[in-house]
Amino acid sequence: MSSAATPELSVGTNQPNGLPGNEGDNDIVNGIRRKIELNPADILPYLELVQYYESKDSFQESREVYNSLHDKFPTYSPLWTLQLKGELQRDEFEFVEKMLAQCLSGKLANNDLPLWSTYLDYVRRRNNLITGGQEARAVVVKAFELVMDKCAIFEPKSSQFWNDYLSFLEQWKPVNKWEEQQRLDMIRTLYKRMLCVPFENIEKMWNRYTEWEQDVNSLTARKFIGELSSEYMKARSLYQEWSHITKGLRRSYPVSVSTANKNNVPQTGEGMDPSQLQIWLNWIHWEKENKMSLNQDLLNRRITYIYKQSVQYMLFAAEMWYDYAMYIPDVSERQQILYTAVLANSDSPSLTFKLAESYETDNKFDEVKRCFEDCTNALLQGYQAMANEQDDDSMPVFKQRKKLTFVFCVYMNAMKRLAGLSAARMVFGKCRKLKRILTHDIYIENAYLEFQNQNDYKTPCKVLELGLKYFQTDALYVNKYLDFLILLNRDSQIKTLFETSVEKIQDLTGLKSIYKKMISYESKFGNLQNVYSLENRFFERFPQENMIEIFTDRYRIQEENLIKELELTYLADDLLSSSDLTELTGSSLKRTRETQDKLQSNKKQKNKIGIPEDIINVLAILPKRQYFKAPLLDPQSLINYLNDQVELPSPK
Repeated sequence: MSSAATPELSVGTNQPNGLPGNEGDNDIVNGIRRKIELNPADILPYLELVQYYESKDSFQESREVYNSLHDKFPTYSPLWTLQLKGELQRDEFEFVEKMLAQCLSGKLANNDLPLWSTYLDYVRRRNNLITGGQEARAVVVKAFELVMDKCAIFEPKSSQFWNDYLSFLEQWKPVNKWEEQQRLDMIRTLYKRMLCVPFENIEKMWNRYTEWEQDVNSLTARKFIGELSSEYMKARSLYQEWSHITKGLRRSYPVSVSTANKNNVPQTGEGMDPSQLQIWLNWIHWEKENKMSLNQDLLNRRITYIYKQSVQYMLFAAEMWYDYAMYIPDVSERQQILYTAVLANSDSPSLTFKLAESYETDNKFDEVKRCFEDCTNALLQGYQAMANEQDDDSMPVFKQRKKLTFVFCVYMNAMKRLAGLSAARMVFGKCRKLKRILTHDIYIENAYLEFQNQNDYKTPCKVLELGLKYFQTDALYVNKYLDFLILLNRDSQIKTLFETSVEKIQDLTGLKSIYKKMISYESKFGNLQNVYSLENRFFERFPQENMIEIFTDRYRIQEENLIKELELTYLADDLLSSSDLTELTGSSLKRTRETQDKLQSNKKQKNKIGIPEDIINVLAILPKRQYFKAPLLDPQSLINYLNDQVELPSPK
């Protein structure tokens, strides 16, 4: 990658993923490394390795694992937060300072409130108010103001920050009247900024503010409260509206390495929840309406903050990254976002294509090529990991092969556009070496590419004949081959391909479509005797088919069966015969029914699950609630903790 457009991130050299390694590593470490090799984008095995190293006091090794994570996910703030907390516990202040400079500034600047709160903890520990006095207090206040400007004023879940800042100012013990007045002014200013922002517990903070004004001076309280009342009412209303729009939004992160689990760490592949993505998009759309009436600069900062939050929790959602990148007007900054997105989603076709386009507009040929190479390598690695665990005919493996082929097709076309036909042929040459992995689409795409650029049928036909060696029993490939030959009007080759293929293809649905294509071809460009001959052969093979269906099908005009649409309208409901539908959708319907039955079974099973006996026993020995005048435990906080930080075992 070009250093002008992308950061040069360091990658470890000890292991393939930049992980530490020793010859004497035990089976636990090797097992975790195996998980990482199978899925390099899965964060949990890395954190599992960190936890293991830290339990053995191997802190240098744990840092190397964190470095690998930061290289791949530089803007995923919870990883920085976890490492910083661990380093602060060991009083590694110099190392912490370097880390903070790395993750809070420059191109990798994170604006996550928990991360900035960790920065605040560091500043407060390094600036003792007892020994540092006024100078230390000024440093801490400046840090609070920085965090407030960076993220707190944009964050709806920022009540803890505001409470900490207020408590810090309220605990200030002035030594003279001037300091006392300064303290009061700072608190009032903080309230004014806070109560104009929609955030949780804003009503409690308003009550706290009104009581504070009354305590300071009951004569001026009415004036100050009245000045702020309208802004507070607007902020409270906006928070309620935001809560409704983002209902169901999950924003959980691990509070420690030991609590990291699937509930609080983004999951790759099927683990991404589309409903959560939609909530984030709804939130961003709501912010763009600018109901807070912010100036354009502040509005852009607020929306950018939310985009950065969204790509943390939707780390593996390509649409979220794309939406974020397209919002940014600056080309170089957009390119940086896309680069970061591809680091986390190295096997994403859409993000790879968009980043390649960005480089192409800058005439960066090598970077475009690197984009496609990295993506195909990641997809190939994913295929190999799947193939070791599943049958090659399984749906996940086939989808991986299809995706890999698709990226190679786009890669080949991009190289033709950028560097000519010879560069495209070099890509196709790589694909030929993967003939047992890629699907037939690469041969079809190359044939059309060759034909469009040379207007010569010989080379494309050679390509398709080469593909036929590997896909002669694939009805879909033969169908596409026939389409190409029909386009070229190669009559003899069409009939030869048909005759050599019909006896080899075992897929009956595909075979029907090939027969129908040939009947239609002869009907339009051949003679009626050939049509009757083909129909006889068809009905000998498929006697259950409806004759009127085949008859109307050969009179299609521009892929429309107008006899059905205009005359035999009662047949127009099914463009395919009933047997076609059964064979085409039978397996998928079966899978759908199995999935639905499984979900129904799970629901019934969940309904049958009652309160475990152990919990009943614990509840039985707890003191009655009448003995407690005030609640000692917030049940909602406990439920949130269990949902986010504890991975409960699923019922067997």
